[in-house]
Amino acid sequence: MRRRIQRAAATTAARAAAAVSRLTRRGGGTAISGLVAQAVWPHYVPDGLNSLSRLVLVSGTNGKTTTTALIAAALRAAGHEVWTNPTGSNLERGIAAALARRAAWHGGQRRERSAVGVFEVDEWALASLLPRLSPTLVVLLNLFRDQLDRYGEIDTTAGAWRQVVAGLPDTTTVLANADDPLVASVAEAHPGRVDWFGSDRLGAAADLDPWADVRGCPTCGEPLVYDAVAFAHLGRWRCPTGDLVRPSPDVAIAAAQPRGVDRLALTLTADGWQCEADVPLPGLYSAYNVAAAVAAARALGIGPAQALDAVAQTGPAFGRAEVIPTPHGEIVLLLTKNPTSANQVLDLLAAEPEQLDTLVLLNDGVADGEDVSWIWDVEFERLRPRRLTLGGRRAHDLELRVKYAGVQPLDGSVAVEPGIAKPLDRALSRADGRMAVVATYTAMLDVRAVCVARGWTTPYWSDA
Repeated sequence: MRRRIQRAAATTAARAAAAVSRLTRRGGGTAISGLVAQAVWPHYVPDGLNSLSRLVLVSGTNGKTTTTALIAAALRAAGHEVWTNPTGSNLERGIAAALARRAAWHGGQRRERSAVGVFEVDEWALASLLPRLSPTLVVLLNLFRDQLDRYGEIDTTAGAWRQVVAGLPDTTTVLANADDPLVASVAEAHPGRVDWFGSDRLGAAADLDPWADVRGCPTCGEPLVYDAVAFAHLGRWRCPTGDLVRPSPDVAIAAAQPRGVDRLALTLTADGWQCEADVPLPGLYSAYNVAAAVAAARALGIGPAQALDAVAQTGPAFGRAEVIPTPHGEIVLLLTKNPTSANQVLDLLAAEPEQLDTLVLLNDGVADGEDVSWIWDVEFERLRPRRLTLGGRRAHDLELRVKYAGVQPLDGSVAVEPGIAKPLDRALSRADGRMAVVATYTAMLDVRAVCVARGWTTPYWSDA
């Protein structure tokens, strides 16, 4: 009885906080309501998640929001009730807020015995949260250098993951990226079932990108040999000593071909089955997200073909190749957060048949990483925009970086305007047709907020 009273009180307080946040236009309450719930009852998140019929957790540096949305779509298509955190708020407080939004008036969870939970979890939050949970499936996407001032080096994150994964019950299935040697070394620590996704024939070059984060075997330290590199340190790798062996993927990417900045044609194989799909998601990195989602659905008892069909009908999450119409033309909002994601976005832009007008926004908020030195590992040398505008709080850092990269827009000039609204207006005033907006996380939220205020789109939390 005491537990039910605590849960009810926490839920009521959280929902009140969210309502105040939205009424006062301070935001969607995707963080403050969770903080309130946890303050009232510290066990709110583990109690709520463990009460769901099945629980799927998705973590990794890149692709969490998209993969979570795709898994949720596959489950819904199979007739399941799904609880999730679509706002991308993936710290424990964000999960608390997502749970509170689904709660009944009395504080209990609605239909808790039939709902499946699919939640994205921040890399460090996973390490602290996992020992308190009994998940059905844990999806480990990748580990890339990101927010060094918060996470530190990726070996530190991998070590924390390895410790909690080793402590999972053997009733939990771990689904891991076979193409990431660091993630593979983490998954190997699990005492129970491990499923894998990865590539069969993706990539050709045998040399790692110069900014790749993993070069040595996580087990013995010997330099890894790559037979093919998809991007960064993802690919078909092997340790020359045999200490760590790349697993064979259960769901494999047989082919992937980006089609512009917002679509991808890919072929997946699994269990002797092969299927092609055209998905409304961009870049090779999306092929991994789709493969992970289909493999997750497979682990949950959904056929790969059925899952891929559902995934192919699911559009991008907010800010991830999201297309926003404006009175001056469409903008395509492309989130970047680290060298790997930024270089993948530059690959997308470079593959466009016609160069796009481009706005690049760099912020240095806590969620972006206050240390912006990572932009020097972004290969801006490949950027060939029609017109280029730079903005964000660190616009002048970008200006210096693109100057050293020798970026030459077709119109011959680079416009620099610190902030968000002013550079957006300046870029739109010069744009001719569709414009790419490349933005770090808080810059993406800020530019969306400008678009929302002008009636061009809806708040990202409005459908949550």
